[in-house]
Amino acid sequence: MQDQPLYFHKSFDSLLDTFRAVITGMTWLKISIKDAQSFYEKHQEIIGLACSVTHKKIKVGKDILSLIEKEELEQPVLYNQTLINFYRVFTIAIKDIIWEEANFSQLFEKSELQFLKHLRNASAHNNQFYWGIGQQRMNTLGKLPVIWRGKEINEKLKNTSLYMNFLQPGDLFYLLADISKLVNSNHG
Repeated sequence: MQDQPLYFHKSFDSLLDTFRAVITGMTWLKISIKDAQSFYEKHQEIIGLACSVTHKKIKVGKDILSLIEKEELEQPVLYNQTLINFYRVFTIAIKDIIWEEANFSQLFEKSELQFLKHLRNASAHNNQFYWGIGQQRMNTLGKLPVIWRGKEINEKLKNTSLYMNFLQPGDLFYLLADISKLVNSNHG
C-alpha cells in the first residue's frame, strides 16, 4: 500500500511543527536511552526553564532518563502516559484554534467539529468521556450520538478512556485532515 499524504489547514502549521518535535524527542529517548544518557552526562540537568517572577530557574533533572530506562518493553507506562497527556493538550489546542479562526466559524455544527468538541472535553477531563451535570448534561446528551468515520460518541462512553482506547494516536490526524477539507471546500 502506498503512503497517502494528509493535508491540513494552514492554521495548524505551528502546532503540527511542535507535535513533530515533541514526538521526535520522545521517540529518541525511548529507542536510544543510552545515547540520551551519554549526551546529558555533560550537563547538570536536561533543561533549565527561565522564570519571569524570580531570578531562579526551574530545572528538569536527568532522573527522568532512569525512569525511561527502567520501563519494560511490554508495558511502557511512562511513555504511553506521556503520549496520552501530550495528545490531551494537543487536542485542546486544536479545538481552541478552530473556535478562534474565522475560516471555521460556519462549520461548528458539522459532525466533524462536534466530534472534536467531545474529544476536547474528554481531554480536559483526564482522558475520560464526561457529559457534565444538570442542564449541561441534558444538553450534551440531547446532541448525541455524534459519528465520524464509523466512530460513534454516545452516552455509553461515559467514563471510558479517549486515547489508546476509543481512539488511537493516528485517528486525530485524520479528523484534523477532514476538518481541513471542510474549511477548504467551504471557502473555495
